[in-house]
Amino acid sequence: MQDNYKPWAVDYKDFYNLTEKEDRLKFLLRFALLAPSSHNSQPWRFKISDNKIFVYPEEKRALPKSDKNGRQLHLSLGTALENLLVAADFYGYKTGVNYFPSESPDAVMTVEFQETESVKHGDDAIVKSILSRHANRNKYSNKKLPEEFLVRVKSLSRDGFRVYVIQDKKLKDKISDVVSDALIEAMDDRDFRSELSGYIKSNTTKAKTGMPMFGFGMPTILSYLAPAVLKRFNMNKLSRSQDEALLKDHTPYFVIITSEADNRESWIKTGQIFESIALMVGREGANTAPMAAAIQIGEHYKRLQKILGTGLRPQFFFRMGFADLPVHHSPRLGLDDVLEKEY
Repeated sequence: MQDNYKPWAVDYKDFYNLTEKEDRLKFLLRFALLAPSSHNSQPWRFKISDNKIFVYPEEKRALPKSDKNGRQLHLSLGTALENLLVAADFYGYKTGVNYFPSESPDAVMTVEFQETESVKHGDDAIVKSILSRHANRNKYSNKKLPEEFLVRVKSLSRDGFRVYVIQDKKLKDKISDVVSDALIEAMDDRDFRSELSGYIKSNTTKAKTGMPMFGFGMPTILSYLAPAVLKRFNMNKLSRSQDEALLKDHTPYFVIITSEADNRESWIKTGQIFESIALMVGREGANTAPMAAAIQIGEHYKRLQKILGTGLRPQFFFRMGFADLPVHHSPRLGLDDVLEKEY
């Protein structure tokens, strides 16, 4: 196994061999590292201090051209936080999250851990879902998810947030047009393309961040050319018909997470909701594929609001269904790459 894929090789049973508090918290962080992030940039750093983990944004892996207001960065931090909380709950910890703590102004959040008498909480399916979860951007079949499952996804709506699951053909077609327009507008920006091309990787990459093109169904030989081609041309103009077919004909469900507020804390919590859904989807053997353009670029989000008939701010859009083609994991940074030492 290449070094950039070794972080996925977690045996969840190894936790029970650890006796030191710091070693156990480090083990929990290994699940946070496996969270999804925009462009697979993994824009996070962590520090362990006694019974707390501090979570920091890593500006070196931020996306200043495509994520000028930091929404995607904070969404990514939210997914890492959710993995951390899910793993902590599984191993019997009580946790408390403090967003934007005054004790550490540079931290986006702190997580405090309290050990309980429970050594293990719940079944192992949810932790296994963290270890198996991956984005799959290929075509999805028409196979349906159970109605009870869709109800559970919608039930993740909470104070200030609402989760929409869209199956209606007419609504999906309208949303698909918005997403396609947003993709083209995004790719018209040379700076955006240049930044994105730095995260587009060949299928054999040894990089620890970025997106190998097997996740897009691209053969290995063509994957070596992809960064240069994408940097020079707006490929979404040429592929619009295929993009629309993928959305309209090969995606049974769209999911949109909306919120009342549009600030850093709401972005983090949106990321948490998405990751909760992604892990639930993984347990069903299904897949998700986030698409940020309609949320992030220009005012396309207002068109989504009109389609949904809501005044809430769309924060996250993704496809959901059963992929026709399997893909494997994307590369990952290791714990030593993101863990600060306390001196």
